This record gives sequence, C-alpha cells and structure tokens, in this order.
Amino acid sequence: MMRSTELLAPAGSIDAMKAAFSAGADAVYAGGTRFGARAYAENPDTAQMVEAIDYAHLLGKKLYLTVNTLLTQRELTRELNAFLRPYYEHGLDGVIVQDPGVLRYLREHFPGLSLHISTQAGITGAAGTRAMQSLGASRVVPAREMSLDEIRKICAVPGMEVECFIHGALCYCYSGACLMSSLLGGRSGNRGRCAQPCRLAYRVCEDPQGRKELAGQQDGYVLSPKDLCTIDLLPDYVDAGVYSYKIEGRMKKPEYVAGVTAIYRKYLDLYAEGGREAYRVDPEDRKRLADLFSRSGFTDGYANRHNDRSMITLQAPPLRAENEPWMAYIREHFIKEQAKRPIEITALFAVGKPAVLTARAGDEEVTACGAVCEPAQKTPTLAARIIENIKKAGEYPFAISVSETSEIGSDLFYPMGAVNELRRQVLEKLEEAILSRYLKAEPEDRATKAQQKSGSLLLHEGDRDPALKDAEAGETRASMKEHEKNRLPQYAAVVSTKEQWDAVIQSTSDVLSVVYVEPFFITPQNVEELLTDAAAYHKELRMALPHMMREDLRFVDALWKNEKIARICRNGMLARNVEGFVRAREAFPDAPVYADHSLYTFQKEARAELAAMGCAGDTVPLELNEAQMKDRGLRGSAWMVYGRVPMMVSANCLQKSTHGCRKLPVVYLKDRKGMIFPTRCVCTFCYNIIYNSLPVSMHEEHERYRKEGELSELRLYFSVEDSAQTYAALQRFGLTDTAKKQPSGLKKTDTGYAFTRGHFKRGVL
Repeated sequence: MMRSTELLAPAGSIDAMKAAFSAGADAVYAGGTRFGARAYAENPDTAQMVEAIDYAHLLGKKLYLTVNTLLTQRELTRELNAFLRPYYEHGLDGVIVQDPGVLRYLREHFPGLSLHISTQAGITGAAGTRAMQSLGASRVVPAREMSLDEIRKICAVPGMEVECFIHGALCYCYSGACLMSSLLGGRSGNRGRCAQPCRLAYRVCEDPQGRKELAGQQDGYVLSPKDLCTIDLLPDYVDAGVYSYKIEGRMKKPEYVAGVTAIYRKYLDLYAEGGREAYRVDPEDRKRLADLFSRSGFTDGYANRHNDRSMITLQAPPLRAENEPWMAYIREHFIKEQAKRPIEITALFAVGKPAVLTARAGDEEVTACGAVCEPAQKTPTLAARIIENIKKAGEYPFAISVSETSEIGSDLFYPMGAVNELRRQVLEKLEEAILSRYLKAEPEDRATKAQQKSGSLLLHEGDRDPALKDAEAGETRASMKEHEKNRLPQYAAVVSTKEQWDAVIQSTSDVLSVVYVEPFFITPQNVEELLTDAAAYHKELRMALPHMMREDLRFVDALWKNEKIARICRNGMLARNVEGFVRAREAFPDAPVYADHSLYTFQKEARAELAAMGCAGDTVPLELNEAQMKDRGLRGSAWMVYGRVPMMVSANCLQKSTHGCRKLPVVYLKDRKGMIFPTRCVCTFCYNIIYNSLPVSMHEEHERYRKEGELSELRLYFSVEDSAQTYAALQRFGLTDTAKKQPSGLKKTDTGYAFTRGHFKRGVL
C-alpha cells in the first residue's frame, strides 16, 4: 500500500533500526561514525551502514543519514567525500544537513542525492523554505517551535516535503542551535557532543548577584522541557500537509524505538482509514508511551502555543517503574520477530518441463528455472509440500505467499532439495534486482579524481569548485570597496539599550563608524532621535534583525513600513537566521544584508553558499579556533571581538515559567556553582536570550588582526552592559575619543575585568 505519509524512526544502532521496521516505520534516520549530531550513539561503521542500507531497501523502506553537524574546512575537503561515497554508491536515500557548506558540497559532488535540511538549521517560515529549495533541498525539517499555522504555510511551498518531530526530547533552545554545552564544557552540540547542561537545576533571579529569586521555580529545572507527545494532534499535522513524522531518540534503546513507532503507526493508519470521526486515542496507549520514557509527563509542544509553563519539567524527573508486560510484548513482537517484506511467488511444475519460480516484489519480477520435472514412478510429490517449501524464506527478509495462478501437476516427482535450491535462486535474483535499482554508477567526481592524483581528498586548486572561486572573488571585490576607502577594517557596535547607545555614540572616535541597533530597542518613537544622533556623531546606522524571525512576527513588517526605520534598513541589516535573511532581501532588494555568526560559515563553501544567496558579508562563527578561522578564510568577514555570547535563544520564557510574565527586561540564571547568566527577555518578539556569564574580549588580539587587513569589520556586541561597562569595553579597544566627553550619567566602572576568549585558543570537540 502506497502511503501519503512517512513514519520516520531513529536508528542509533542496527538493533534499533530492525526494531523500528518491525514496528511499522517507513524509514529510519541513522548516523555514521562521523558528522552526526549524536556522536555518542552506537553508530554503525561503514560495513554495517552499507548492510543497513541494503536491509532497508530489501524491505521496501528508506534510510537517511545524518550529516547534520558543522564541519571545519579540513573535514569538508579531506574527509567528507571518503566517508559518504560508499553509502551514496549503495543507494543511500537521503542526507540530513545543517551546514550550508555541506549542502553546497553534496549538491556538487553527489548528484541525485536527496538533501534534507535539519531542524538545527532553524527554518522558521516559507521564505526560508523556498531558499533551501533553491539550493537543492527536497525536504525541510522546520524548527520545533513552529505553530500549526506556521507549519501549514511551510507545507504550502510547492514541491517541498516537510518533516516534523512528533515525539521525544525537546531542546530548550530554538531547534537545538545551542552554544551552552560548547562554552561551558567544550562539547559542542553543533558537533554532536552536547553534554545537556539544560537538564540541570538553575535558579532564576531578579538581580545580577543572584540573591533575589523569582518565585514559583519548584526544583528549578527551568531549562528542561518535558518530552514531546503529539499523538492527539496527528490529524492536525496530516491536514496541515506534513509528509514525514519524525520520532526523536537515536540515543534510546530498541525497546523505546519499537514501542513508540508501533503506537504512532497504529494512529497514523487509524486516521488514514477512518478520518477524524474514527480517531480516538486509547488512554492505555498514552500510558504505554509514558512508560517508555518521559520527563515529568508529556507536552504537545508548540503546535497551539508559543510557550507555556506547563511545557517545562520544573521538578526533578521522577523514576518510573518499568512496565514489564509492555516491554515483554515489544521484545516478543518487534525485536525477536523481524520485519518481512511481502512477496508473491508463482510456481510452474509440469511433467516434462523445467520447474519455474517467478518472484514479484513491487515492480520487480525475476524468474528462476530448475531441472525438468519427472513423472512419478511410485509416490508423486504433493503440491502442498512443494508450496510449503517455497514459503520457507529462511534468512531472507521476505514473507512469501504462493500465487493462486500457480500450476503444480499431481503426477510428478521433484526432489525437495531441488525445490529448496530453486527457491534460493529466485530469492537471490530478487534481492539482486531490488538492490541494483539503488546502485549508483555515476562518473567519478572531481574530489575522487583529486584523491587518485594526490592520495588524499583535499581538492587541488585546479579541481576546486568554479562557483566557489567566483563567489570568493565577488566577496573579495565587495570587501575591497571598503578597503579602498580605508585599508583597515572598520569597527562596529551592536547596541540594545539607550545607555549603550549614548556611550557608543557620544564617546567613540570615528574609527568606530557603524552602529547596529537591536530591533527591540528601535521604535517609531525613538527613531528620529537615533537618526539625529547618528548624523551628529558621524555614525552609519544599520538594523539588526530579530534572533529568530518567524512568519508571525508582524511587528517586523510594521517597523519596515516606517519610512525612517526603512532608511536605516537600506544602510544595511544584520540577519540572525535564514528566514530573516531572505525576508530582508525580499523587502529591501537593494540593501546590503549581512549574516551574523548564527548563520554558520565554518568553511569557504558555506561562505560561498551565502554569497550566492546575495549575502553582503558574513561573520566568523564563534566555535572556531584561530587556526580554523584562518583555514576558512577571513577576507570580507566580520569578527566578534567583544560581547557576551548568546548561548541560547528560546521561545520559552524564564519569567513565564517561574513567577509569571512581569516583562522584566533582564533576569539572571544562576547555576549550581553560583555562575550567573544574564538573560534578556525580548518581550517585543517573545523570546529569551541567555548570555554567557563572561564576555568574550579580544582586546589583546584585535589590533594584530586589524593590521592584517583581511577582515571587513571588528564588531562589539553590547547586550546587558550599563553605560559604564559599555564605556569601559570601548576604552579597552582604544575606541574612545579623548576629545569627547564621557556620556552623561556614566557610573564608575569596576577596576577588574573578567573575560574569556571563548574558543579562540581551545576550539571545540
């Protein structure tokens, strides 16, 4: 039966994959030994993965590979091709990617491979979806924070499949694009090694010293969402147009995978057969799902709400006793019994003619011929016995039925050993026919040729992607326009408050020539003052876009319609996610749009991909060390030289999850060690930004990089600093003008200066 939906299950191990198929999954997603977002799962090696791909195909199922981490320049050019090519040649059904450079590389070097955009790419609307389609993607997995209305609009993009998570763990951060584990412990979620610091207890406080806690926190698990369960919402997702229904859990045991898959298979089929009138969820099935695993119960996620206290664990997760009868059932029916593909065999046994078996599976049909059937001398071979032996599939993943059109004579003799051999031959032929459809016989690509020439997969200059070289040339030309005016890169500041604005505008020299204003700071009421100040102090004013631009952020459109704010946007905009980038380009086609560090450009290929989309300039990612920065290339890029790194951007709100929505602009998260993490509550767009406890500060390195002249911009980000802290940071970078007076109301700053260099020296795992 052809299904209009796909049930997609996790396969963190070979056993979990087989259990998923036994329980009714149409497809599984798995990670190999490299480049997957679950580096600590029991990921299969190359031989096992090839075997798994064959296994899926023999069952008429699909296997998608996760290559959804961010790759460094060396990993992309030296390792990715060799890692992926055996799977590609064996008919891998698709690859899930986050990194725009990986997307570009796969499109160029693995023709015909289906490219799926990972939820970690943070796609939040139809504009971003269309952009991914234009880059060769055939499927998108939107951010998990999307509402049903937003998902419906994404599904309306013609020709794109949409895949949504329906069950399993939720990240507190938008789509898992989190730097918390990376910054606190050096284990990057973007590299598949998240240590899950969000699952620990924290206190939410009103003051930066962490003394006054907000009420209502209970045990303090304020960053730990409950597990997602959408069993009641499946009809809504189907009606919205979602194609693939994804279960999270590549770190989970086969019992979990099989149990969850079986229940969702039951209800997807129930809705397909009987519609809404027949759709009723058995309370016992809800209990079975909870018995498999849940953090303090379930949440149905963001489908019908933007955020809610009920979505968060808050209390320490209770220990649940294992439902042994349910586990025993799973082991007996989905783990011990493995999936079989129904096939039909037609048998022709007639005296004086060779025995013939014809096997059919879908569109495949093969025939095997045996010895001539002899007339029976004594006891004839019974037709029932021949049929019984034909049905014995043995180790083959087939459930065999014998066609009613079979013809088996009643007066013949045919040895059972010969019947078994004929069955083996036809099944082998069927396997070969099924698998041969998937095999790639493509001409070797440039990367493979380079490997043959040099013994490695590093592309030679002559073998490099021409589009990449063109994009780099364009990028260089764009950056040189600025360099012609001033051979050294400019300094820029991002400001969030009036205090920061005054400190930056009134005290800095002309070396700091650009100021980006956060969208929650600029308003129709203060824009005239900002424009006047910028003109008086010779600063170019640009617009920073929301960290998460979404379909429902109508306030942004209202800002853009204000002519004075639109004038600022035409100077330039700083985009933080794909949706914001694309919508800014559409709203202001002639305005330069720059990519912030959250639009990841780990390598030259990622930079080229953004440049091809019309990006006026990118920003060096925050997780690269110094050597990796230089590997990717710095010409034309901006670099964050100061600022608190936004570790998480979340749809959920720390205030709303604890005391209730009080619209405090900043609250403070305190961990078990007493570290304080300032959190800006952006009520205008209803999201939180959790910052690192210390700012990154490159005041000892920035001058060296400025003199090298490759960077286009050295950028300072001001988030929760007061006027004194802002001025002090500017002083350390030599950006204050002694001829100008200090801003009014300036407080005396601390003499000490605690800071971090982030990943500049250490990098990440």
